[in-house]
Amino acid sequence: MGLSRVLLVVFSLVLILGLVESFDYHEKDLESEERLWDLYERWRSHHRVSRDLKEKQKRFNVFRANLEHVHNTNKLDKPYKLKLNKFADMTSHEFKSSYAGSRVKHYRMLHGPRRTTSFMYENVRDIPASIDWRKKGAVTSVKDQGQCGNKLNIFTIS
Repeated sequence: MGLSRVLLVVFSLVLILGLVESFDYHEKDLESEERLWDLYERWRSHHRVSRDLKEKQKRFNVFRANLEHVHNTNKLDKPYKLKLNKFADMTSHEFKSSYAGSRVKHYRMLHGPRRTTSFMYENVRDIPASIDWRKKGAVTSVKDQGQCGNKLNIFTIS
């Protein structure tokens, strides 16, 4: 399963399971542009979202698209119902960037691409009999930690 598919599943689960506080709407809220704006204003007030006028129009359009998705999904008579939550005026790209993208990208940046083999050294043939990890800088030499009964000795002697 690709990363984007996993993120879509996670986003859907957040919506489906109601892990975040949801916001109810009614069929009459969808009848006109004015009622949609009223619904958006109630949603903003409920989630304490403030926007400047230019940003507000843009966010309203995203909110309307997400509301349409929620409403159409709920009409399909599935065993679950979607609701509006605090992410209702975010695009899926914004949601991924804010809540999933950076951590995943950061992990891949540190660990590199996924390996196709199960063990990266499975074909190594020339293995030394022993390795002194101190010479390679991986560990330090043995130090006297004092009496091990007192954990503070570890910190004061090191």
